[in-house]
Amino acid sequence: MKNVQDTKFTTSFNDVEIEKIILVPSHPCWSEDCSDGFYFDYEERLKNQMFLQWGEVNPITCKVREELERQHKIGIVGLKLHPVHHGFSPNGYRPEEGGNKELLEIYQFAEEKKLPILFHTGTSVGVGSRNKYGDPILIDDVIKDFDLKVILAHAGRPLWYDTAYYLARNYSNVFLEISSIPPKNILKKLPRLLEIEDKVMYGSDFPAFRGQDLAKHAWEVYSTLKSEKIMASNAKRVLQL
Repeated sequence: MKNVQDTKFTTSFNDVEIEKIILVPSHPCWSEDCSDGFYFDYEERLKNQMFLQWGEVNPITCKVREELERQHKIGIVGLKLHPVHHGFSPNGYRPEEGGNKELLEIYQFAEEKKLPILFHTGTSVGVGSRNKYGDPILIDDVIKDFDLKVILAHAGRPLWYDTAYYLARNYSNVFLEISSIPPKNILKKLPRLLEIEDKVMYGSDFPAFRGQDLAKHAWEVYSTLKSEKIMASNAKRVLQL
């Protein structure tokens, strides 16, 4: 959940009840800060036991190891990387792609600590966004070069649904996250989604959309997919909750 400060939300709607909320430190959506909104979210996490948190670092603007150690010490479920907003290619650590040593350090740290990595995939209209880095195929190298669990946020929307689906279907360590796709459109955009039910994780992107209610959104997605695995158990398994 982004922009948690002063955000109102409900935790139950009809037959859906929210157990945990994972805060995503991606606010503002474009920033040169090393950790985006991580420490704002951390202060909120201390106030509510329902909250968990993704870590985040920017491999372009900071020396990542010290920051990663700090975030890991205070508790994170994994790392969120935002290539589109921070302006880097997910495979930019490779020599032929520029050899970004800080990005390499992130992947090595995640591998060492057994932290899954959530990548933003797909386009963004945010200030400073570089949409060429949202193509999930750029993560193919990461999947092959490191022993990591990889989660593709937004399933490549709206241009690269097929690519994201291909990666999740064909690699045992790759998962789809389906936030920011309107519930009524999920199976229109990803008609074979339930064929890989064990590889899909619910996400809300709350409160990114005007008028969105967190629990109602979860109920709308569940009403469409009818999958407890997608709504809960897959995330518990992948994130070791």
